[in-house]
Amino acid sequence: MAVLVILLVVAALGFTGCEPAEGEGAGGGTTSTSDERGGKSGDVEGRIGEEVIVGNATITVRALETTFQPAMPEQRLSGQSPPAPDSGESFYQAYVRVKNTGVAPIRVDAEDFVCAVGESVVGIEPTRSGPLPRSLLKNASLDLILTFKAQAGFEPVLVYRPPWYDGTVVITAESERDTTTTTR
Repeated sequence: MAVLVILLVVAALGFTGCEPAEGEGAGGGTTSTSDERGGKSGDVEGRIGEEVIVGNATITVRALETTFQPAMPEQRLSGQSPPAPDSGESFYQAYVRVKNTGVAPIRVDAEDFVCAVGESVVGIEPTRSGPLPRSLLKNASLDLILTFKAQAGFEPVLVYRPPWYDGTVVITAESERDTTTTTR
């Protein structure tokens, strides 16, 4: 349910996914179709730590968490001084690897990622995110550090809308562990 709400918020901000496939009911859902290049399209959901196949690429989010002191990438998107969080704000940081598994190059840009935190969707903090955009040839990968500044106290959800893929990728935290206890 939370992922559905996030997708609706992202769609309202202009990060829309693909249209329903032919023959699909008005209820929508996750779609997946082949295009002329042999890639896939449609909205994809994944979890932290799992490899997600998106068209001719794989995306792995190794971490997505709140941090008081975020790590700084060697090559930041902005050379300005990094701002401190305001009262009631926190940093959320993601470690992402994108690998091109197809023949055609793909462009990876940190600014194609947003983070849904509570009721808001925020873009990256360029002074604490990087590296700069790159085109990846077959079997090349890029490791990104993405930092977001938003209201504290929420579980972040990473949303990726790459221009080379017709759909939206939503990465959430691991499913909640079974919290049932055994009584003796």
